[in-house]
Formats: sequence, structure tokens, C-alpha cells
Amino acid sequence: MSRYTAVLLLGIFILTAAADAFGQQTYTKRRQDAMIFLQQAETSMRGGNFNNAYDQYTAAVESDRNFAEAYMKRALLLQRMGRYDESMVDYNKAIELNPYSEVYYDQRAKLQILQSDFKGAIVDLDKALKLSPYDNTMMEMRAIANLQSNEFAGALSDYDFMIEMNPKDTIAYLQRAITYSRMNDLEAALSDIETAIELNPHSELVYDVKGLVLMHFDQLGAAMDAFDRAIDLNPTFHIAYYNRSVVWKRLGEIQKSIEDLNIALSLHQDFPNAHFNRAIANKMLGNDEESVRDYNKAVEVKSDFTDALYNRGLTKSMLGDYGSSLTDLDMAIEQDPTDPQLWNKRGNLRAFFGKYMEAIRDFNMALKLKQDYGEALFNRGVTRMMARDNIEGCRDLERALDLGYTRAEEQLRYFCAGIK
Repeated sequence: MSRYTAVLLLGIFILTAAADAFGQQTYTKRRQDAMIFLQQAETSMRGGNFNNAYDQYTAAVESDRNFAEAYMKRALLLQRMGRYDESMVDYNKAIELNPYSEVYYDQRAKLQILQSDFKGAIVDLDKALKLSPYDNTMMEMRAIANLQSNEFAGALSDYDFMIEMNPKDTIAYLQRAITYSRMNDLEAALSDIETAIELNPHSELVYDVKGLVLMHFDQLGAAMDAFDRAIDLNPTFHIAYYNRSVVWKRLGEIQKSIEDLNIALSLHQDFPNAHFNRAIANKMLGNDEESVRDYNKAVEVKSDFTDALYNRGLTKSMLGDYGSSLTDLDMAIEQDPTDPQLWNKRGNLRAFFGKYMEAIRDFNMALKLKQDYGEALFNRGVTRMMARDNIEGCRDLERALDLGYTRAEEQLRYFCAGIK
């Protein structure tokens, strides 16, 4: 090798080493800056200043775009702020940068469960549990996701493993009992509940779950006894009063149902489902104004309570408050535009007040979402006839009857004879 070549190679080596050192220093500086921004963001979080925290997490991301933890922290904040789509983008990036963290998969699964993407959550929890196979909390969450997806075998497998690991896990027995009840296996469900009672005989929760399982199988008397026992064990257990109110309602004892709901709400005022059920009970007794007040409270406590908005809108329409009732249905559709029933009901309301063309557009949307929706076809047919489009109206009624919606038969007989 000539002296020239040796010097050239040495120069290249020195330049490469210098470049590596410079790159390492730059990388370290970027990471250090990002860490400082993360610390500032955590301080803002503790002070409840989410907007500042968001800006600081963003600064951390911009300082070091290979820093998975910065994306992760911002994802958690965005999730807390209700900005789920943005949060998911950050979770995806964090996992792309660090695919070996069970915590990252676990947190993304929680967001997927919030978005009712249970199958996606199961995939992430499978990955998380491969990295941390004995994490009871993640396994419980996967079991719940399996149950919500009607993947009963998966849920049972998880609960079996949890019980094998801890044979005195009362909650696992109760959750497995609920799974068996969803599978319509009363014997297996009650067997698990009896085991839970043996393990924890003074637990109001055990008897409350027993009542829920028995109610699922229409054993209302036995369910009532179970809820009574739960209340005896803990007279301040508002959930048991709420569940017992459901039994009273199913037995036709509406006033007794309201009395239990009153107690539940006296123990826990911000209980949206109790306000919702009391509103329904008052509506059944003809107390429309009291019903609206309870729907108001349910929506106040839970702003995205679509069923409460929908029912409040219908009740207001019965009181002649068309504008306000339509606003409620508008809000309900905005919250869940994929529910054909909401479009159908708003169409009914618009038709009731003579807004036929607007009503037909709503029925069209309901049928776009659910093509075999016999009730929407029937309603569109009747509305078209009220709008003097008898031919198309009768065609809709015929299609509704073909789908098994029998109310169309009488309308066809009286209004469509001889119409082609």
C-alpha cells in the first residue's frame, strides 16, 4: 500500500469517526431537549393545564422524532382530551418506534375499547400478553373485550387461566359467571356464583351479580331475593337499588320501580342510567314533564347519552314542543349517524308535523344504512301517500310486507286497492 493510499484511508476513517461522533452528539442533544419538554409537560399535567402540556409534548416530538415515549405521552393526553383519532395516530407511531413494549399495546387497546373496536383491542392485548404473559389486568381486559365481541371461548379461556393462577379470585368467578349467562348456560353461571359466595359470603357485589344472572334467565322472583340480600348487606349500594328497580318494572310495578330509583339517586345523584330509567317509568305513568326533567339530568351528566337524547326528543314531541324535540334528535344523529333507527324516528317526527320531503330523506338514509328495514319502508310508504305520491307509497308498503312488516297489510288493503 502506498503512503498516499494509507493517508487517504486514514483521512476517511477520521472523517467517518468524526461524523459518527457529531451524529451521536446531535442525537443526544435532541433526546435531552425532548426529555426537558416531557418534564415540563408533566408539570403542566399536574397543574391541570392540558393545553400547555399538549404544546410541550409536541415540542418533545419535534425535538426528537424517534422518541417513542414522547408520542406515547401525547397520545395519552389526546385520549384524555377526547381527541381519539389524533391519539390513535400517536399510539401507532410510538409502537412503530418501539414494538417491544407491552405498555404501549395495552394503552392502545384501552383506546380501542373506548371506540368499541374490541377486535382490535384483542389483537393488541394478544401482543402485550406475549411480552408479559402473567399480567392479570391485561388478561382481564382481554376477557372483557372477548365478551363484548361475543368471543365467548376466548373470554372463558382467560378467566380459566386467571382462576388457575388464583383459585380465590372472587371477581374472576363472577366475570366467568356473566360469560356463562351470555352463553345461556344457567347451571355453569350459578355454579361459579355459588363458589364466589363461599369465598366471600358477605359481599353485596356477589349477590348483585347473582341477581343480574337470574334476571337474564327471567327468574324474577329469585333475582329480587338476590338484590334484597345485596341491599341487606350494604344499604348504601346504589347499584342494587337500580337493578331491583328493573325487576319491579318487568313485573309491572312501575311505582315501586320509581321508589327504588329514587333511593339509588339519593345515594348517587350523578347516575345517568337511573335518571334515564326513571324518565321511562314516569313516561309510562303519563308524567311527561317529570320524564323530560330526568332526561335533562341524564344528558347533563352524560352529554353523549344518545338514547336519552332520542327519548327526550320523542317525549317533547308529545308535549307539542316540535322545535326542541327535533333538536334532540338532530343531536342524537350527530352523535351516532350510523344508527338507522335514529333516522327513522326523526323521519316519523318530521312526517307528524307535515315535513314530508324532509321525512322521506330521513327514511332514505335509514334504508341506506339498513336495506331490509321494514319499519322504515312502511313509514316512507305512508309518508309518500300523505305527500300524494300514492304509487311509490304503495310500492314501499308492498316491500315492507314482503320483509315481514305486517302492519303494512292493512294499509295496502284500504289505500292501495287498484293502484298499479
